[in-house]
Amino acid sequence: MQLRVSSSAAVAAILLTAATPSWADWRDDVGTLRIGVLADAGPAVTRVRLEGFRAFLEGRTELPVELVPARNLAALVDAQVTGRTAYALHSAFSYVDAVARCDCVEPIAAPVARGGASGFHALIVARSSASIDDLEDLAGRRLAVTGPDSVAGYLAPLQALADVGLDPGNDLDELVPAADPADALTMLFTAEADAAVAWSSLTGDATAGYDFGILTAMVAAGDLVMDEIAIVWQSPEIPFGPHVVRADMPAELKVLLADALTSLDEEAPEILDAVDRSTYGGGGFRLIQEDAYGYLAAIVTGGTEGDER
Repeated sequence: MQLRVSSSAAVAAILLTAATPSWADWRDDVGTLRIGVLADAGPAVTRVRLEGFRAFLEGRTELPVELVPARNLAALVDAQVTGRTAYALHSAFSYVDAVARCDCVEPIAAPVARGGASGFHALIVARSSASIDDLEDLAGRRLAVTGPDSVAGYLAPLQALADVGLDPGNDLDELVPAADPADALTMLFTAEADAAVAWSSLTGDATAGYDFGILTAMVAAGDLVMDEIAIVWQSPEIPFGPHVVRADMPAELKVLLADALTSLDEEAPEILDAVDRSTYGGGGFRLIQEDAYGYLAAIVTGGTEGDER
């Protein structure tokens, strides 16, 4: 997969699909570009952290740009689908939720990790000595999972079990609740679970726990040796959360925003560090389309059957 598309190619692709090429007054129509952001550290801290990004987009679009902090992902989605914001920095899950609610939004770009990964994989792992080779072997076993709103820690693994005909409530001995993926993995070695959820890039040095993810963190901390575990199941790649615009945004503005994002790593790396919201990012942004999130969308809407991903 080519992770970067030239700005000229991006511009040409979008311009060719524009229905009406008359954009002389679109800036007057837009007025202020309002961008929804998750205020996980509080509105004031979020505004300070993203001020460089706000100013960068203001310069690239020649529009006033305002950050609109949201208290949680549900509020972030609501603001965009109701038109109070035209642009939002989504998680993969909140983007899929927004599409399910109104089909009025579209992704323009998503972060890339320093090592080149475009996303992560949900995993189910077991101890190497446990004789658990595939999902069917989990029948009658205990699976450690995290909260029910977690993609890698609950939604994707349980859908995988359903896809092979296993009902966790009836066919597994127990779903063991864990505080987080590290807690779930620890349960493998405290005899509290037979298998556990995890997440990883699955790129890079396997002995180091790969490039990023919970396996990487636990190996680095000295809490895990990769020879001790085996991967029982892995999901297709789930792309990182995208930057998303409303579908009715002027086409030229979409071009300017996509071009700005894909140039961040070269033009303003200090802003990139603030805006990709991850410790494993840093590789810039790539253009992305809705179908990249098809696997996750199928899970959210009730099943993966027939999904080519």
